[in-house]
Amino acid sequence: MSRSPMSRRSLLVGALGVAAAGALSSCVANNGPRPDPAAAGSKADLGEVSGTLRFAFWGGSDGENAGFAAAKRGFEARHPGATVELQTLPYDGFFSGIDRGILSRTAPDVFRVDYTSIGKYTSHGVLLDLSPYLTDADVDAFLPALRDAVRFEGRTYGVPHQTDTSAIAFSRAALDEAGIGAVPDRLDDAWTWEEFAAVATKLRRTLPDDKYPFAYDWTAAGAYRWGSFVYQAGGSLLTEDLRHAAVDSDPGRRAMAFTQRFFDERWVPANNTIKTTVYSDNFFLNQTVAMTFVGDFLVPELADGANGYQGGDWATTYMPRDVAAASDLGGNAVVATRDTENPELAAAFLKFLVEEEQMRDFCQRANELPTLRSLADARLDYAVRPDVMDVFTQQATTITETAVRETVVPGFASVNTALQDQLELAFHGRGTDAAVRAIDAAVDAAVAS
Repeated sequence: MSRSPMSRRSLLVGALGVAAAGALSSCVANNGPRPDPAAAGSKADLGEVSGTLRFAFWGGSDGENAGFAAAKRGFEARHPGATVELQTLPYDGFFSGIDRGILSRTAPDVFRVDYTSIGKYTSHGVLLDLSPYLTDADVDAFLPALRDAVRFEGRTYGVPHQTDTSAIAFSRAALDEAGIGAVPDRLDDAWTWEEFAAVATKLRRTLPDDKYPFAYDWTAAGAYRWGSFVYQAGGSLLTEDLRHAAVDSDPGRRAMAFTQRFFDERWVPANNTIKTTVYSDNFFLNQTVAMTFVGDFLVPELADGANGYQGGDWATTYMPRDVAAASDLGGNAVVATRDTENPELAAAFLKFLVEEEQMRDFCQRANELPTLRSLADARLDYAVRPDVMDVFTQQATTITETAVRETVVPGFASVNTALQDQLELAFHGRGTDAAVRAIDAAVDAAVAS
């Protein structure tokens, strides 16, 4: 089965390494002190802009590519003197290319960046400060958590273009054959951990030995999604000041014990670990599992009958909950580089991308979730399986402020790497207490680095 290079599992691996971050710091230092944008006064009313703008993003789904092409046409129609050059690049090497371009001052004017990586860029002063180009109304138009995802030290360095989160896709036939009745169709009725465990246990008893109840979407750089269980248990990955790990806690141990059961009780395939090459949607499409945790951006892939399922053979339901409901922050911002030759043009394009009409169009085409307050409760006409998208829309309301604050810290790339290493060991025989202590120590070191 061919795979889309845009998948969010791939976009998460592009976070800057320590060496690159150091090089970016040097770049800022060599460029001299940063100007104070406020000194020039507000430029929020940009008016007519002109010039050529290079916008780089990784090759995505047909819906994403069509959405960006439509945005280009719309922006150029509004500003006849402007040209937007779309640079669609492979995801492999995307961010290393951006980093080299920033260092040599040849980077694209505008590029896409996921929320788990944006902190590395905002904290090293290489992005265009959009604060002078945005009114208070512009900023307040975004959902608060996503508004804060593109801010650093009180300044705004991008626009939250879209988001996504995880929910459960399930095979109707597999659950019916196991005698599992009604599946939660309201967020308030989401399975508790105990109820989810009972469902998984029932599926384990009724499925053939080479089939499994579910798969989880924590593979590779998706390791941070394990944190959803910590949030559900009432805990956090980091302390309130974001300077230390907070995993060594009762919620952390509850989350670890629960997720270790996935392997101990054979609820997931043995290779549904962190460092594998098989992703949660693969397990579902080849019908190795009855349920899978996936992001909404994968709905078009699951809905493609050529990949394994037809029409209504599958549906979606919510993440399980413990003392609280919680899910992961996915998605992307769009940012401009500090050295763009035409900051007004770049700012105008970013503002255009997040206008309500433009965001609605893009999200509908790409089966992704909007970041504007005005669209949060709106019913979007999604291009693929709009019937299952409502679950993701509701699930997105459980992305906590804590999850957002932790995901966008400058050191989150290192935190995610620490989680990859330590969770792999945790799911291969390490005891619960030892696993939690090891994760806590590794995350603490990552935050401090």
